[in-house]
Amino acid sequence: MLTLFRTNQLFASILLLLYIALLRASAFVVPITTEVRGAGLFSQWVYDWIGVDGTVPGIVAMVLLLLQGFYLNVLVAEHRLASEITLFPGLFYVYACSFLPEFHYLSPLLLANTFYIIVLGEIYSTYKRIDCAGSIFNIGFWSAVGALFYPAYVFLLLFGFVSLNILRAFRTRERLMMVVGFIVPFFLLGTWYFWIDKLPFYLQYLQSGFQFIDFEAVHASWVYRSLGLSIVLLLIVLFSHRTYMLKQNIETQRKINIIFWGLLTSAFTLLYQADIQLDHLLILALPLGTLLSLNFVRMRPRLAEVIHLLMLAIALGLQYMPVLFP
Repeated sequence: MLTLFRTNQLFASILLLLYIALLRASAFVVPITTEVRGAGLFSQWVYDWIGVDGTVPGIVAMVLLLLQGFYLNVLVAEHRLASEITLFPGLFYVYACSFLPEFHYLSPLLLANTFYIIVLGEIYSTYKRIDCAGSIFNIGFWSAVGALFYPAYVFLLLFGFVSLNILRAFRTRERLMMVVGFIVPFFLLGTWYFWIDKLPFYLQYLQSGFQFIDFEAVHASWVYRSLGLSIVLLLIVLFSHRTYMLKQNIETQRKINIIFWGLLTSAFTLLYQADIQLDHLLILALPLGTLLSLNFVRMRPRLAEVIHLLMLAIALGLQYMPVLFP
């Protein structure tokens, strides 16, 4: 199967639709009852429009994954993060967003991940550029938009600060640009709620998205299973750091390190996000999927095929378990 995605034709990313359908078809066969928690205002607007469960939200989630995977493929190819151009980044991002049944709904994190990818692209575009004020402003702006879908994504502002320190010399003016960009969406939305005389509701809703260590411990086998699989994937990419850096120039090494900083800074979200559920793990999908793709690019094709088929079998087994063992 990986052979289909071992191509440098980026428009072949449409093949991701088949992969998405394979991994997410179980959402229509074995639907799960989902209680959305911690959603931001923008996510709530989406749910009020199309709902949370059902066919339409499921299709929207699949189309969104396709667009995200396509843009990630473009981003990795443009910045030469891998030793060869393939469609693996989008493929493994889709896998990271779909391998657990708990991810199979239109979650606020899936919506917010769109802006995580955009922020990463804006960060990369600042490297060795003098006229990048617009990109720096956009880092803050799109971080705030992501946070309005899922409050935990305010971590993208910290991620932006750290990433600019890696790519550029410190300039106070640039950091202020980013902060101003971050404030603008909140200010504009607040102005709208003030205009319609609902400013207290707006402020209360923003505040409700943040709580200190607010998650309920659920002692169930499926929780440990999902956490265990996610930790295994996380350990694989962490222990592969040295491999990613081999035979790479300084620019590529810095940009790969930025992805690792995305993993680290996202850990802080456990401290302040309200109503954390297991789907909070989707915050790791972008760095996890991108880094996993680098592993598979470097593998021998036959070995990569075998391991990927094993991973695919595990994901499908988890998703259809209620049917196989009712």
